[in-house]
Amino acid sequence: MNIIVTGATGAIGAAAVSRLRTLGHNVIGTSRREEHDGYRPLDISSPSSIEAFAQGLEADGIRLDGLLNNAGTLLRHYQTNSEGFELVTATNYLGTYRLTRRLMPLMNRGAHVVCTVSLSCHISHLDKSFFDLHSDNYSQIGSYADSKMAVMLFAQELHRRHGDQIVVHLTDPGVVDSRILHMNRWFDPLADLLFRPLCKRPEQGALPAVNALLYSSEPSSSSAPTEKAPLLLFRGNRHSHLPNRWQRPEMARWLWEETERQLKL
Repeated sequence: MNIIVTGATGAIGAAAVSRLRTLGHNVIGTSRREEHDGYRPLDISSPSSIEAFAQGLEADGIRLDGLLNNAGTLLRHYQTNSEGFELVTATNYLGTYRLTRRLMPLMNRGAHVVCTVSLSCHISHLDKSFFDLHSDNYSQIGSYADSKMAVMLFAQELHRRHGDQIVVHLTDPGVVDSRILHMNRWFDPLADLLFRPLCKRPEQGALPAVNALLYSSEPSSSSAPTEKAPLLLFRGNRHSHLPNRWQRPEMARWLWEETERQLKL
């Protein structure tokens, strides 16, 4: 199986790559920093980087059996990407959306697309003002939570629209000892001392993502339609159907259509 793991040099990404390769899969890891040998460069907040990455796969004739949308960020201060979108939104949600849509023509029937969400979805207040984010209403945790809820809604709509062609799942790694926990606040040293020892190891955080990628039957190259697999949420070593409180089909449809409009797709 050919599987892409974004953010493959981070704690969870590196652990997922290691586990998948141990199981015998061909993993294409990505890194935002081009100096990482053995990884393909990809900054998912950048449209041009996503396009260059996809074109490289096409040039190499690569067909995909799995995509783990793992790359993400959490920033203290408001920043924007090259298009003017707030950078956490551009990375965590818009990058996931754009990359997945761009790579779909390269996916074999039954390929698994796994999107990473977060416990922060519990405090999300995502509504139709999602794209109206500016420096005066930016919140470090709130914006992160909304970006992860947007990923959850994207997975729901991706499953609704294309679940008969690909398998869509969600993974929640839990609270993992990784760089993203660094808040750039005065209490970081205290949190490192008291909180980090209680966090999951990267291998534990990567486990649900690996399980989601490999769950159910192997991807088929058949042109016959496949039965739509259920959208599942993977946590720890278990999985379940998406809780009702996070099923928002109307909002998911609106977000998909508004994202296409915002990105001019």
